[in-house]
Amino acid sequence: MRDLIDGLLNTTLGLGAPDWLVSLISYVAIVTIIFLVAPFQMLFFTMYERRAIARMQDRIGPNRVGPEGAFQPIADGVKMFTKEDIVPAGADRWVHLLAPCVVVAPTMLLFAVVPWGPGMVPVDLNVGLLFFVAISSISAIGIMMAGWGSNNKFALLGAMRGVAQMISYEIPAVLSLLAAVLLAGSMSLVSLVNLQAGLPFVGMLAGIDLGLGWLIFTPVGFVGAICFFIAALAEGERTPFDIPEADSEIVAGYMTEYSGMKFGLFYLAQYILNFLLCAITATVFLGGWQFPGVNWLYERAISPANPAGNGLFNVLAGVLGVFAFLLKTYLLFYVMIWLRGAFPRLRVDQLMHFGWKFLIPLSLVNILSASLWVACMQWGAEQGMGAIEGWSPWARLALAFVLTFAINLVGYIALVRIQAPTRRRPSRLTGSIAVP
Repeated sequence: MRDLIDGLLNTTLGLGAPDWLVSLISYVAIVTIIFLVAPFQMLFFTMYERRAIARMQDRIGPNRVGPEGAFQPIADGVKMFTKEDIVPAGADRWVHLLAPCVVVAPTMLLFAVVPWGPGMVPVDLNVGLLFFVAISSISAIGIMMAGWGSNNKFALLGAMRGVAQMISYEIPAVLSLLAAVLLAGSMSLVSLVNLQAGLPFVGMLAGIDLGLGWLIFTPVGFVGAICFFIAALAEGERTPFDIPEADSEIVAGYMTEYSGMKFGLFYLAQYILNFLLCAITATVFLGGWQFPGVNWLYERAISPANPAGNGLFNVLAGVLGVFAFLLKTYLLFYVMIWLRGAFPRLRVDQLMHFGWKFLIPLSLVNILSASLWVACMQWGAEQGMGAIEGWSPWARLALAFVLTFAINLVGYIALVRIQAPTRRRPSRLTGSIAVP
């Protein structure tokens, strides 16, 4: 963005703008775009989910406001703005007011490190993945504030469930991402995307770049993607992990005493967070904007490596890269919708049992596999891998693939068998078979 603004002001218009002004305008433009994109994603996802769920349940869905109900999200937004803001008499007014703000603010900050396309990342932090994980966890404070400040036992119960769920599933989420960090040797999201160029399974070994060397095509990346996406369902409070908002049990969870635009802020934060979780899954494990033709276009565009490139290729590479990135993100969100329409809600004990006794151990096994992948692909005699130092890259790749596949498969089968006696244990209350 800075190069674009500098070229527009100083090259095209010849204004001779100083560097600080160019930087200021570029940052303001980036923030403005982010604050426009975020609400649009929320409006689109609400319509997307309602129509998809309606189709799964043999219903029509929204079809009155606008053509095919396209303006229904706008009508919902107007309703949120015009509804009365009710605060319970016994509530802590300041905590009740600040809670939705504390939940929304971190989700907006997460857009700062998302790479949308080649050369299209607001900030390329060398700890971008750590930034994402750290900032996303702040929302738990706002959830607890909402439950406590509402002075409602159902809201407090929902908040406690929500915080326990988020803290528990942040651990397997981080462990899953750690496996990808080991493969890339960096926590930069841009570096993770660049790593996934080339061809499936072989990366750039063949010297051909189709933008399909995604981590999910490796055993380490596949298990990491599954574990992270399951943890993302719990982080985003999606079915079957929507326990904090179990309306059949505790009304509406921590949002019970909220109405009007305060409720709308919680709604906004939840959908934005789900979009970002899908975006990070697509970035880390599905190559982000990597897609056939994107790198070929960007090599001919204006970039730090090619200052004499053609600006038209910047536009073409950007459009194709953003299209590929959003396509992967929307497909992952569709999986979330599909799971909501297909599976019932878990119990609290089932949720905790699955996270702590299955997902975390499987993520640890995957970290071991990632370490062995790095050893097979990069280590030599100095690191104790002299036996394979003379092997060709293809032979090393085959060894790494077979070894990591076998370890993850054995780990998965062992964990399933360990948990099997628990599922067959008779229930104390009914004497029937308890299947968590």
